[in-house]
Amino acid sequence: MIVKTYRANTVQEALKKIKAELGEDAIILSSKKVKKGGFFSFFKKEIYEVTAAVDDKPPKQNRSFEAVAKKYAKVEFSQKKQSETEKLEERVKKLEQLIVSAGKESIEKLVSDIKADLNDLKTAINYVKKDNDVDISKIPLGMNKYFTYMCEIGIKRKYAYKIAIGLYKTIDKTRLNDEEYVKEYLSAVLSQFFKKSIPTNKNIVLLGPTGVGKTTTLAKLAAIYKLKMDKKVGIITTDTYRIGAVDQLLNYAKIMDIPAIVSITKEDFINAIEELKDTDVVLVDTVGRSPNDIKRLKEIFGMFQGDTRLHLSLVIAINTKEEDCLNTFKQFSTLPINDLIFTKVDETKTPGTMLNLVVKLKKPVAWVSYGQDVPDDIMEAEPLKISSLIVKRRVQNG
Repeated sequence: MIVKTYRANTVQEALKKIKAELGEDAIILSSKKVKKGGFFSFFKKEIYEVTAAVDDKPPKQNRSFEAVAKKYAKVEFSQKKQSETEKLEERVKKLEQLIVSAGKESIEKLVSDIKADLNDLKTAINYVKKDNDVDISKIPLGMNKYFTYMCEIGIKRKYAYKIAIGLYKTIDKTRLNDEEYVKEYLSAVLSQFFKKSIPTNKNIVLLGPTGVGKTTTLAKLAAIYKLKMDKKVGIITTDTYRIGAVDQLLNYAKIMDIPAIVSITKEDFINAIEELKDTDVVLVDTVGRSPNDIKRLKEIFGMFQGDTRLHLSLVIAINTKEEDCLNTFKQFSTLPINDLIFTKVDETKTPGTMLNLVVKLKKPVAWVSYGQDVPDDIMEAEPLKISSLIVKRRVQNG
């Protein structure tokens, strides 16, 4: 491994030097401000000292947002064909009609009963048992296959059990063999467990472990806010771990005509927030850390702790084991997490994990990402959209 230390007047200048000499695969080992020059201890100037390293192995080719940015910059969203999300909107309207026809009062009562039952289950003696936590014999005839289906898509057995029994109390019994009807009704019921997040601060910080898709999600959101919502967007990245990743994000921002600032220290971050005060939305990318790496997590927390101007979103990859998702939330909740962003929904067969998490964590959801395409494969977390996505296991083609 090659390790070198660089000095520069700005963070960007230091990163440029590192990239030129060590390449895009270089990683930041440490960074700090030091004083240079002057007469004895007088008139010294503060500069950045950054230590970076790179493996001797040939660099891997990095994925870039540049082509995507060129495709979408200075143009409106393509009208080529009805997008996946637009087609899902049609199904959502049908679900809304279903709620009206079924009677809002009956569904609200059902959901209230289910939530009460779920709370009772938490204190039950057999709560932690995996094989005997439900009495399947009590599931009404005709509902067993839907109970099984809910379990297959990742909804916990104890939740699926209560939902199946509650669903049976209000559904049209003559249509139990109509799977399309039952699944639409089920989508309407599941939607009641989700709450859409509405940010109260414009500075949105994306937190989460390595590899959950924070940078890709930020690129999608930047394009949506700028091109679809016509907002003035700014980007701050505190993720200087990989030079190549920083460079890609800065190039993306440049092509999209979005101001972007690199921050290494908390002082840099505070100055960056002030510099972007005239924007409508500021999206902040952060370095990914293992939830078990407490020392490195504290470094991240130190950057954002106590700043009331921030809206903190925890990014969770749904193709991860539920226990790991819960552990991630536990470790990151040292910070006041405002909402959740679910990613990689397209990479799992059990999207019902989303329901399990919101029931346990009691947090609203901001966005759901289901693919790599920027900015298409993401949708606002409307409750009916999420529940339909869970029940159908994918975004529908219409």
